Amino acid sequence: MASSPEPPDAHAVPQGVPSDLSRTPGSVSHLRRYVSLRGPNTRMWMAVAYFSAILTVGFLVVFGSMLWHVLREESTVGSVALWAFAGLVMLFVGPGSNVVVMRGLPQRITRQGISADSDGITVLQERKWWFPGEGTFIAWPEIRRIREVHTGGRKLTYFVEFVLDTHRTDDELPSWAETADSLGLEAVDAPTQFYVQVPEDLKEQILRMVERTAPLPSLVERTPPLR
Repeated sequence: MASSPEPPDAHAVPQGVPSDLSRTPGSVSHLRRYVSLRGPNTRMWMAVAYFSAILTVGFLVVFGSMLWHVLREESTVGSVALWAFAGLVMLFVGPGSNVVVMRGLPQRITRQGISADSDGITVLQERKWWFPGEGTFIAWPEIRRIREVHTGGRKLTYFVEFVLDTHRTDDELPSWAETADSLGLEAVDAPTQFYVQVPEDLKEQILRMVERTAPLPSLVERTPPLR
């Protein structure tokens, strides 16, 4: 007589999977909160993209005008050389820079941040255009601790540390998630430990969001205030 399969462990820790803040959650959850970490450089990237597009249009106008005058034989060698030089400069600054700007633009301007609800936490860069998106969902039972860490001397840099009891690969985390080794901080004996840099004015907002949403507010560990 074949033995019946063992029932699944009801206390197994759920594994995290890549998530997308643009999708409706698969389960019913409440207390949904979100802190955006889209940096101030977003507007700068948009301005650079517009400027590069304008230069691209300028290059096309210069090149078209030069070609028109050459075909009509209304130009001299000196004027053609001047137009060609201006066209080459605008080609490098305009269409040339477009390759770099447009490649990184979606990742810089996409929605990104930390979301918390009754199911867990999502750390994510949302997909946009040709950027596939990066991130992971972390269920509350997976989290060992969340705390604020600061580095530096006179000018401090603030991070939120996540220590998990389950494994995450680098591909599952946003590109702005950093490790203890990269920051020169002490590593802990845990399957996953990563840091997210946050502005000073959002640090406390994120910690309070976790405390108010997590089943156990004690997941948040406070760093003693600086003197």
